[in-house]
Amino acid sequence: MDENQKQNITQASEQLTDSAQQSFRMLADRTVALQESNLRLTQNFFHNWIEQVNNQAQGTREATQNLAEQGQRQREAFETLSQEATNAYSEYLNSALSFYQEALSTATQVAQQNMQQAAQATQQGVQAGVQAASQAGQQAMEAANQAGQQGAQAVSEAGQQGAEAANQSAQRGARGAEQAGNQAAQETRRGSRSS
Repeated sequence: MDENQKQNITQASEQLTDSAQQSFRMLADRTVALQESNLRLTQNFFHNWIEQVNNQAQGTREATQNLAEQGQRQREAFETLSQEATNAYSEYLNSALSFYQEALSTATQVAQQNMQQAAQATQQGVQAGVQAASQAGQQAMEAANQAGQQGAQAVSEAGQQGAEAANQSAQRGARGAEQAGNQAAQETRRGSRSS
């Protein structure tokens, strides 16, 4: 093999080596570029994903906070309504209880007044009955005394009249007897004369 062929082989080998090196260099550069591109894409993807996750988390936090605030407002409104309802019911019970107490007090007062009036009326009735009975007894005693006096007077008068009638009858009898005795004496005398 001559010198030219060696040089040609050497040049061809160098060219092949250079070509291979360039190819490998280009392949390496392309691989690095692809890796860098993939890394950037991956970084962008994760960055966007993380940003979206953060946005979603922020939205969720805001929604949760809004829900918590609404829940707090609803709880406060419910507590206010419950307090108002409790106050209204308490006022209703108090008013009903006071009305019942007033009605009971009024009924008690009326009952006491009625009992006092009934007691007074009963006492007055008893007093009036006692007075009427006493007056009736006095009137009956007076009427009995008057009747007794009148009866005694009538008996006395009847006795006097009877005595007078008896006296008059006795006087008449005595006169009749005297006249009969006189007539008998006269007849006796007449008989003795005629004999």
